[in-house]
Amino acid sequence: MSREWVTLAEIMSDCLRKPCENPSKGEYYGELKKASGKIKQLITEKVGEGSIEVEGNNRNQRFRYKGNIDDPLSDLYNYGRVIRDLKTYWQFCQDSAGFFPITWLDYFFKDSLDLLEIKDTQNRGQQILEASEDRNLTNIELLPFLYEAIKRKQVLAIYYIHYTDSIKEELSLIVSPHYLKEFNGRWYLLGHTINHEGKVWRHHIALDRIVARPREISSGVTYVEPQAHYYENYFKNMVGVTHPDNAEVVNVHIRAHNHYMFMLTETKKIHLSQKVEIPFGKYTDGTYGEFSVQVEVNDEFVGRILQMGAGLEIVSPQNVREKFKRRVDALADLYKKQK
Repeated sequence: MSREWVTLAEIMSDCLRKPCENPSKGEYYGELKKASGKIKQLITEKVGEGSIEVEGNNRNQRFRYKGNIDDPLSDLYNYGRVIRDLKTYWQFCQDSAGFFPITWLDYFFKDSLDLLEIKDTQNRGQQILEASEDRNLTNIELLPFLYEAIKRKQVLAIYYIHYTDSIKEELSLIVSPHYLKEFNGRWYLLGHTINHEGKVWRHHIALDRIVARPREISSGVTYVEPQAHYYENYFKNMVGVTHPDNAEVVNVHIRAHNHYMFMLTETKKIHLSQKVEIPFGKYTDGTYGEFSVQVEVNDEFVGRILQMGAGLEIVSPQNVREKFKRRVDALADLYKKQK
């Protein structure tokens, strides 16, 4: 601080950017007087009695700082910057309606709304950012709760709907939650899971199939932690979240039959392992480009390739090519039937 004498008139002049000889007649005098009193109180509390010297009567009063700390208000400045940044982030989230669900904002800011002077959490703002997927997904409001359960290493009881080709059953699961992952607009919880029979169950749980809010288990069950770098390795050779039984990582060669599809898959890769094997161009057997990926051939990978239609073709290995051929033949048969 400058340690020079200052009056309310000088402060008012600086704020209004014009001379102010009689601040008591100004529109903001009451607020200024309260603020200056509060600042002097804060400095005194931090530095000690006698750190603010005051001269003059109430109307012509002046004061100066003479404490031994050069910047006694640094914490207050930093606090103000934090509040400003939080308000900016809140507004960003509001203007991103559909990308950040309102329930997430309510959860994470529930203890700070008064501090941020936010009254109406349902005021979504003017949306200027949108995700391609509908973020109003079933049980999406559970995501912050599950996130905190992972951070706290809290065991959960989860009731879950399980589907097979022929049945639908409700299962009671005991879960040590480890990881949350989104794929194709759907959220999954991964962790150490035991079913109602006491057996270690499937590894991932789709949030939209959870029946009710998970219940925290406070005693009788020990949280099972994942091995170091487990999930980093778990997803390394996978598209999506599913490990097929007895899955092997294979080097799959894929041919793109037009330049648009070749560049589309180059700029939005199917998998991180993807690399160009044959640049796109004209060859004796046609016009194409080829790339490869090192993956497990799960349903998510098959769906990702088939999503591109006739633009992509599996070249090798032959057993993977045959898998795709059977899937395409079955699809074609559906359209051969008369309606």
